[in-house]
Formats: sequence, structure tokens, C-alpha cells
Amino acid sequence: MSKEAKEFKNFRKEMYRGDELYAGTAEFVTDMLVGQTTDFAKKCTVVPLAEESPSGRQAQCLWIHARGTDYAQVAFFDAKSSEAAEKLIEKAKAFTAQKGLGRIVVGLHGHLSYGVGILTGAKSKNTFDTCYNKLGYSEYFKDFGTVHTLSAYRQEVKEARRRLDEVRFDTSGYAVRKADFSRFAEECETMRRICDGTIGETYLYEPTERGHFYELLKDMKILLSGANLLFLTYGGKDVGFLFWHPDYNGAVKAGKPYSSLSFALSYALRRGKVDTVKLNSIGVCKGHRGKGTLALLRAFDDCIGERYKYIETNFVWDCNKKSSMLNKKMLGEVWRTFAVYEETL
Repeated sequence: MSKEAKEFKNFRKEMYRGDELYAGTAEFVTDMLVGQTTDFAKKCTVVPLAEESPSGRQAQCLWIHARGTDYAQVAFFDAKSSEAAEKLIEKAKAFTAQKGLGRIVVGLHGHLSYGVGILTGAKSKNTFDTCYNKLGYSEYFKDFGTVHTLSAYRQEVKEARRRLDEVRFDTSGYAVRKADFSRFAEECETMRRICDGTIGETYLYEPTERGHFYELLKDMKILLSGANLLFLTYGGKDVGFLFWHPDYNGAVKAGKPYSSLSFALSYALRRGKVDTVKLNSIGVCKGHRGKGTLALLRAFDDCIGERYKYIETNFVWDCNKKSSMLNKKMLGEVWRTFAVYEETL
């Protein structure tokens, strides 16, 4: 690991040590981009930017340019003061202009599948695979020209189940299969193909290359089974997917860094404390999004049984009216809020 990468990681450890809303598993994705350990990250330009003072580092971010995009990203932004934040933002804008790019996006972490959003509100400790930063950072970007908002939803499983049972659509013709983990790489590729064709319509999503989701999920495989990746089939073809997992953060202590090994040990010893299931992502092809989505949700409900008290979603763009309406109908309560900030230079 380079000196710059180590300094970047050390500053984040300092910033989040003892933070009761922060779970150290957030660093697993950060490390992929800082260390450029995945094929996707290797094809990005990733530059740590920092604001220093005689007393030490005051702010930092990752400046990222993903191949094929016409904008720069400011990811994993942290600052100890508004003054340091302002200086770092100006540095990022100047660097973007220097690289010949005319737009800057704050809050996208490489790719939508890696994470998106500056956290603007939270009611509990961060869940696994949810972006986290100190609350209050939104103030630093209030002068940006464009703001996009996102939400994550949470509800008691028994209430979500009651609402699901009230939906009476006939789902005949659809079937749901569990992923075959003896063909894990192939199943990840099926997920990628469907994701690109469905979630790929989402703002800021860029097409992925073969192996993208395999690299994201391979280290999680030991914690998963085929039931965690469900595929919707119709006429013998896969036309949708749903990926879910326990909120592993329920088994780790807040405000403490974790390596992959220490996380696995903590989960093995404390998994009984996990009371939340995470609906990470769902994508259904056009022509199947009513009945097919319901079939996937029913299969998901069968898989989780009585093991969890709460269900929480990953981010949903508020401008995505259909997805937002579905989440409000099935879950109801907004639990976390996020924003993405854009500026044309």
C-alpha cells in the first residue's frame, strides 16, 4: 500500500473512532478504491486530495474519474472544519478543471454499485453496505447548483409482511429460483446483466464489465448462501433478481475499525445480535415489474422467515417515483437520507 493510501486510511480511522453511528465495515469498499484492488477501480483515475495544516491533516477526499464518464467524483469526503472543507472543495474543482472535465459530482463512490450519497440524516447505526459520513457535511455543499436526494426505508418485518399480504396480484407464470453457488461467478454475471438492464436506468449508473459484481461479492460468499441471491424467471428466462443479506453491522461494535478477519470473528461470535435484514438491491426487467416484483418480494419473505425484527432497504433515489412509492407502501418510514451534489465548472 502506498504512503498516500495509508495516510488516507489513517485519517478516516481518526475521524470515525468512537462514532456511535459508524461501523468499520464501511472501509471494505473504501479500500477497494483507495488501493485500486478491483478491475473496475484499476481502470479509474483515483487521486487522494487533502488539506493540510501545521497541526496535521484537516480534510481529505478521493478524486475519481471513471473511464467513459464526463465528470469527476468527490468520494469519501471528510473535514474537521468548514474552513478546511471549503479549501478542499476548491482544490477538487481546480483539479477537475485541470483534467479537462467540466462537471463535479460529490457523493458518488466510483460506481453506483460501490455506494452513493452524502449521509444527511440517520436514526441508528449504519447498516452494512450503506454509505456513512459525519452528519452535517451537507452544509459544505449548500452552494452547489444541483442537489439530488435519496432515502433508505425501515420497518418492522411483521408490519412489512402484513402490507405485502394485502397485495393480491396473481403471480402465476413466474417462478423464483435461488442462486446456484457452485456456479458463483456465473450467477454473479447473471445478476450483472440484469442489473445493467434494470438498475442501469438509474441516474449516474454506468454500464459494468464482466466480473464487476463477482469482485464486489466474492469476499462475502463465505457469509452467504444461494437463498441470498434470488432470480425471477418467466418462460424459462431470468428476468429479475433480488439480493439480500443480514445486517452484519449488528454484530460489530460502533466506532471501531475492523479488518476482514476481525469482522468475520466478530460476526461468528455475535451473529445472534443481528436483528435487521437488508434488502440490498432489486431489479426487474420491463414488462415484469408489477407481478414479477411481487413474486420476488414473496420469495424474499419466505427466505427470511422469523429470524429478523426489522427490514431496511439500501438507497432509493427520491426522483424515482415508482420505487419510492413502492417503498413507502411496503415499508413506510424513511430511516436514512442522503444527497448527491453537482456543480458545472
